[in-house]
Amino acid sequence: MTSTNSEDLASQYAQLIQHEDDYVNQLVTCNKLILDAMDIIAKQAGVLDMDTVKQAAFHLHSMEQDLNRKLFKVRLEKSILANQMSQST
Repeated sequence: MTSTNSEDLASQYAQLIQHEDDYVNQLVTCNKLILDAMDIIAKQAGVLDMDTVKQAAFHLHSMEQDLNRKLFKVRLEKSILANQMSQST
């Protein structure tokens, strides 16, 4: 493999690392929001509209699942790319 291809692979790998970091940070934020929402529900459920509360909680959970799926895809691509990089050396 040429050095240009190796450089391209290294650049792609660096981009995947950045995407991975972004998704991890987003997941941390999403998980904090979920925990905060559960705390609010536990403390104020009697004065809140439960249908709205449940809908909002499910949206947060759906977002968390979507971020986990995206993170999985990035990590899978990173693993495949790492294998390609090791084959080129």
